Amino acid sequence: MMMHRLSRIVMLSCALGCILLAPLNEASAIPSFARQTGMDCSDCHTVFPELTPVGRDFKLQGYVESESAKPYQFPPPLAAVAQFSYTGARGLTNGVAPFDSENRVTDKTNLPQALSIFYGGKIYDKLGAFIQATYDAVGNSVFLDNTDIRFAGKTTLAGKGLTFGLTVNNNPTVQDVWNSTPAWGFPPATSAVANTPAAGTVIDGALAQQVGGVGAYFYWNKLLYLEGSVYRTTRNGITKPLGAGTSTDTVVDGAVPYWRLVLQHEWQEHSLSIGTYGLVADIFPGGGSSGPTDQFTDIALDAQYQYIAQKHRFSLQTTWIHEKQDWKASFPLGSTANPSDILRTFRANVNYHYRSPVGDVGGSVEYFSTTGDTDPTLYSPSQISGSATGSPNSNGFVFQADYLPWKYSKLSLQYVLYNKFNGAHSNYDGFGTNASFNNTIYLLAWFAF
Repeated sequence: MMMHRLSRIVMLSCALGCILLAPLNEASAIPSFARQTGMDCSDCHTVFPELTPVGRDFKLQGYVESESAKPYQFPPPLAAVAQFSYTGARGLTNGVAPFDSENRVTDKTNLPQALSIFYGGKIYDKLGAFIQATYDAVGNSVFLDNTDIRFAGKTTLAGKGLTFGLTVNNNPTVQDVWNSTPAWGFPPATSAVANTPAAGTVIDGALAQQVGGVGAYFYWNKLLYLEGSVYRTTRNGITKPLGAGTSTDTVVDGAVPYWRLVLQHEWQEHSLSIGTYGLVADIFPGGGSSGPTDQFTDIALDAQYQYIAQKHRFSLQTTWIHEKQDWKASFPLGSTANPSDILRTFRANVNYHYRSPVGDVGGSVEYFSTTGDTDPTLYSPSQISGSATGSPNSNGFVFQADYLPWKYSKLSLQYVLYNKFNGAHSNYDGFGTNASFNNTIYLLAWFAF
């Protein structure tokens, strides 16, 4: 069965490759940014969405750099992205997705995966934005996806350049310009239908589109970055538009503070950064909006190294997240076995891409690990998704090969390998399921316009 599955994937890869093959070697990105600035996509990206130092400066300055001297951009900086994917995993219906009678993708298949429209670039003068609206083919829904609206300016401090700005966004870390934080970390895309571990920290995507907020940032001498932001729920009030189309099932009580601090150094083709980020969120259990809350305190460390030459692009990213979970609401309700728990996430990835005459080619390898306190009520036994031991521990590797055959396109072949899943290597759920049951092959074709 596995050989048959692999042969189908190879055939699909070859077919897509033949359609797309062309001798262009620009990295893919949102075309509206390239059209606005007149720069190659590879000036701002290694391989999308990873930013280079030039890309980081463009984002921090509010997405407004332009060939035009006008205070507005015309035609408007619009772009579109289509993602088509194939998921191969045990327990899923493999292959190119058929559509059901309502012209929807069935819950076990995934082609197309998503279609997105972007406003990416200058709005007026020093105001710019990255605004993404997405059609999710699996959920058959349209929603406001990652959004970051900025107003930025420049001055000097102690004789050195200072970039300052305001950001309005709907996903803590989506405003970040380093590629070691959750919103833009590796892998940039994953299967929407594959099984995933039960445990995850709040800052690692749990609040995406569930909250909206505003923040202020300062970037001094290309050395020091400091940001503070405050978020609230998108279920109601002034932040509700930032969660448009998303069911707000993670409701926070009051304000969620977020912080970010980075030290960076750039020299010749190299750049190195080390930083910290985190948040504190009080969340109502079960999607409620009143009564006691559980508190989550996330403190993270991250680092990145990049080497960017004319033909070679090499980078390393790592992040470590420590989450303190105070079950002030859930423990009295009997939803957890412990009054508090600890959860930790670690990821480290290495990436290399070569700009050849027939397109960029390269790949990435990531090691990931989640560890934490045993809690048999929070992580209870159930087939496939549960834990027989009450442990959240999971770890494994992600292997990905990329080919960028022409402008605004990317093909990726990804394999996720689990060594441990929900607490064990074998029979992790108490129903005889091994961690390898969740190993996943994922093929993605990405096109932008």
